[in-house]
Amino acid sequence: MDFDVIIIGAGPGGYSTAIRLGQKGKKVMLVEKDKVGGECLNYGCIPSKALIELSHSVSHLRELPGVDMSLNLNLEEWQQWKWSMIQKLTGGVETLCKSYGVQVEKGEASIVDRNTVSVNGKNFTCQNMVIATGSVPVRFDSMKDVLFNREILDVKEIPQDLVIIGGGYIGVELGTAFAKLGSHVTIVEMMEGILPGVDRELARHVERRLRDLNVRVLASTKVSSVEKSDKYSVRIDGGETIIADSVLLTVGRRPNVKGFGLENLGLEMENGFIKTDLRKRTSVEGVYAVGDVSGQPMLAHKAFYDADVAADNIAGGNSEVEYRAMPFVIYSDPEISYTGELSGQFSSFPVGANGRSLGMNNRLGTYRLYYDEKGFVKGAAIVAPHSSELISEVSLAVESGLMAMDIGLTIHPHPTISEGLKEAAEGAYGLPLHFKPRN
Repeated sequence: MDFDVIIIGAGPGGYSTAIRLGQKGKKVMLVEKDKVGGECLNYGCIPSKALIELSHSVSHLRELPGVDMSLNLNLEEWQQWKWSMIQKLTGGVETLCKSYGVQVEKGEASIVDRNTVSVNGKNFTCQNMVIATGSVPVRFDSMKDVLFNREILDVKEIPQDLVIIGGGYIGVELGTAFAKLGSHVTIVEMMEGILPGVDRELARHVERRLRDLNVRVLASTKVSSVEKSDKYSVRIDGGETIIADSVLLTVGRRPNVKGFGLENLGLEMENGFIKTDLRKRTSVEGVYAVGDVSGQPMLAHKAFYDADVAADNIAGGNSEVEYRAMPFVIYSDPEISYTGELSGQFSSFPVGANGRSLGMNNRLGTYRLYYDEKGFVKGAAIVAPHSSELISEVSLAVESGLMAMDIGLTIHPHPTISEGLKEAAEGAYGLPLHFKPRN
């Protein structure tokens, strides 16, 4: 065999599997048809958060009492900086792979059989194979020439009127960002409210912020078609036609399972995904799948975790996935983060009672800590500035079997957003310091 392992796809799942296997001394080839880093580093996670950070910085100063400012935003120059930053990241990943002996092959991969992959017309053989081809946006024939995350994150000027079809996390995140940068934003969502699947008591804080930003939300609404001439015409099912400069479609993603010969393996599939067991093995011996293509949730950090498990098992270990403390983050304003089991009894603490948050001119949000009858932490949901940086504390508590009192008795620095989590934990045993719960 030419390689111990051939990995198809160099996104978070693929490149991290390659690095882990390289660290274990395996001979690995990593195949990527586009750019190392995949969708996340090049067109999704990293550039979207860079845009969100830009918009937050702009709006924070504009809305801060006592600040009078004028702003000249050269988005083209900012895009050049963004791409230079991304290239440093992707270049670093590729260099790291090669430092562990991984052969990085650029080109189209095609699976010939269980032990053979063709790349740029040349066949390579392997003992094991890892499918890490990620996901692609859902598209509709009735919506021509619309933008997806790749295109909207690469614009050279801020659209005056932006319609976003889909009020899930991507739509809300980017809608918020462009509204802060000056766009008139309309979000169209077919469900009863934005962020379907998120507790309404959590989502209402984000809904209020969108109203403050003059974002128009059309819930329980469907788009029948989109047409483009000089501008876009977005036809609402049974209603108005909205004219816009740009239309962004964000109605979900689907696993990328076509165009690279996957059918030649005869793998068992499940709801469009490659079915895997707890060790990330597929139904064909020696073939593994990680990341988006192997099932929900479609998250980069889930792909990193999958990669650890798959690499360990390929190298002779015996690891299994356990997603019970998987953190979820929505980079809205304020951010929503949650992990673990969100059911049963919980204690809460209002963000409006947190001094650090008030100093940031934010009163919106809440901390919820869920626990069982003995006081052991089950999970948490946090709506607060930078809640994405807080949620791992709860994931660790769940994984380690800690009690709410363990968090409550841990010294948290003052003033910080993290103190609200400590106070929510104290609420579990009736002793929050800066908030008196209602009886």
